[in-house]
Amino acid sequence: MKKLSIIAVTLLAVACAQPQPQKADLASHVILIGLDGWGTWCMEKGEAPFIKEMMKEGSWTLDKRTVIPSSSGPNWGAMMNGTPVEATGIASNSASPDFKPLLLTEHNAQPTIFHQLKKARPEAETGVICEWGDFLNYTDSLCLDHKVRIDDPEKNTESIVEESVKYIMDKKPALCFIHIDALDHMGHAYGQGSAEYYAELPLVDGRVKRIVEGIKAAGIYDDSIIILTSDHGHYQTGHGGTTMLEMETPLVIWGKNVKKNHEIKETVIQYDIAATVAEIFNLEVPQSWRGKPIDVFVK
Repeated sequence: MKKLSIIAVTLLAVACAQPQPQKADLASHVILIGLDGWGTWCMEKGEAPFIKEMMKEGSWTLDKRTVIPSSSGPNWGAMMNGTPVEATGIASNSASPDFKPLLLTEHNAQPTIFHQLKKARPEAETGVICEWGDFLNYTDSLCLDHKVRIDDPEKNTESIVEESVKYIMDKKPALCFIHIDALDHMGHAYGQGSAEYYAELPLVDGRVKRIVEGIKAAGIYDDSIIILTSDHGHYQTGHGGTTMLEMETPLVIWGKNVKKNHEIKETVIQYDIAATVAEIFNLEVPQSWRGKPIDVFVK
């Protein structure tokens, strides 16, 4: 009996010493689309047929919460680096942190999803196409293979679609972020609930649709996960405060291995998106991150 125990322990030790198979990624491509200033308040009566169709195709919530302050810099930053403001120091739209961050990488930047992907897989193609150039302050641009800022997006409204589709077709990126600013412009110029804002919503919806059509044309749609969300809403013509009009934003996730027609009931905060991307790619999560993967995947 004692000999059998010794043999069993030996076999267990040998098995544990063998290299374990690497867990498969949930998808090979993640496309993040950020609609600046897209508040939950507009979805009840707003015309966004494609987005509402994708809610049925995937998982969604209208209760995603911003970090405070409910401004672009802190929230795009939290989406990229998985960390709340008190740790990142990103408390405004400043090009550099407003106070000392708790953790910086070898690039003297926050450990973003782009950094973690490049750290694990240097060959992975990464890119950002944005209408708000300051977005690049929150990505660690040294981890980007491709970065484009759209000049004068209010006049060149289709450039964001053209540049995004061209990049996706040419490079088939593993991780790409696309930033569309039009709704934020309308919110600031005319106010939350204005006719002008509601008129812009279906136009933005159409741009999202054409970008998704580009993903399909590139032949990667069936191996992609698309995450569509926002940084903040609006209260009157501003944001940065603590009203739900500013702090609640939609989140829609669809694609490979994503639950369909699934309303997300769990709590979701802006920095959970970074953790969700990390789960898709099986990436190491930095100690500073506080986000949790959103439970939307079929496993």
